[in-house]
Amino acid sequence: MKEIKIIIDKEILEEYNKYYFKKYPKRHVLPIKKPFPPSLNSFTAMTRFEQNSTKQKYKEFSVWLASYYKIANLNLKSIRMVFTFYFPNKIRRDFDNLMLTPKFINDGFVDAGLIKDDSGDLLKIEFKNFHYDKEHPRLEIEILEE
Repeated sequence: MKEIKIIIDKEILEEYNKYYFKKYPKRHVLPIKKPFPPSLNSFTAMTRFEQNSTKQKYKEFSVWLASYYKIANLNLKSIRMVFTFYFPNKIRRDFDNLMLTPKFINDGFVDAGLIKDDSGDLLKIEFKNFHYDKEHPRLEIEILEE
């Protein structure tokens, strides 16, 4: 049984930004600013164009992430993904407001060949309680092959 742990934090985003601006030298805006995808509330407030752009940015980021962690092309089937959020503040949050997180990330993981498919038949998703870490905000993703 495979167990993979992915951490998305400031250091990972800095590495990705180096890659991104090398690949797209004419661009000047950071593609991913925080370790967490946007909440459902902020996503629905975006225009259709902004929504599509955001999805594409996270998809490309997730493909890069699979390559960075050397887990691309594993073609995992029947997995459980556990998402643990470490926020930089103690603002009260709702789990259902963060339901886009797996969507944004898993589309890239499918494209990278990490997981075979992100359908409900092959993938179970769990959220752990939210945590507070002012010094090291991050998103941890555990992938457990079942």
